[in-house]
Amino acid sequence: MTMPTFTMSPAPTGSIRPRAVRRAGRGALLLSLAPGAVFLAGCGNAPTTASPVVPSSELADAGKRPCPEELPTGDDPSGHGFGTDEPADERPDLPAPEEAWVCQYWPFDAGTTADGGAVFGWTRKGDPEPVPAGDLPALKTALDDLAPADRNRACTADLGARWMIVYSHGGDLTGVVVDDYGCRDVRLTGDPHATAPGSEDQRGTVGGVLDGGRAVLDAVGVGRSD
Repeated sequence: MTMPTFTMSPAPTGSIRPRAVRRAGRGALLLSLAPGAVFLAGCGNAPTTASPVVPSSELADAGKRPCPEELPTGDDPSGHGFGTDEPADERPDLPAPEEAWVCQYWPFDAGTTADGGAVFGWTRKGDPEPVPAGDLPALKTALDDLAPADRNRACTADLGARWMIVYSHGGDLTGVVVDDYGCRDVRLTGDPHATAPGSEDQRGTVGGVLDGGRAVLDAVGVGRSD
């Protein structure tokens, strides 16, 4: 096996053009309550009030940490830590972001392949940054435009950061991982803390690689300018 040659993109300083982050309030998680009272019909039975049903919040379950310290790993055909490289079979159907955060990940040496090639892991750099509420409509538009990757496209062999945009809808978290290099591949994860990007594990997400990463990065004001 011939080891692919990767050209590392410049470090974050001078290579990333982050938008000035407006520290918007993170907002309260939306909790959906089931009807508060259930009445049991019967002879002489008084109405019985059931306890409200509050759905679990993935953000609360994760200790209010939207992004993991390292990206989860899963199917990795290349053996170099990039994850699945198969194009998605269909477009995703993602709910609208109600609250979102941006996290940056950089590669680190996680080991070697059998023939001495590099295996990369991805570790978070810095803290999650909230996406201003005014940018959420543009993010939704970019997510709606995601489409299965073109098998015949040509991508550069450079290497750089990855970005994970984690958003909440009704307390449920979805992760959108975008390569800030090559073809700006997009991989989705229905559980940012446990499910590898590109694995299908919940309604709305799809497995495989999607096109449209540049628009996603532009919507939240991050990414390289080239």
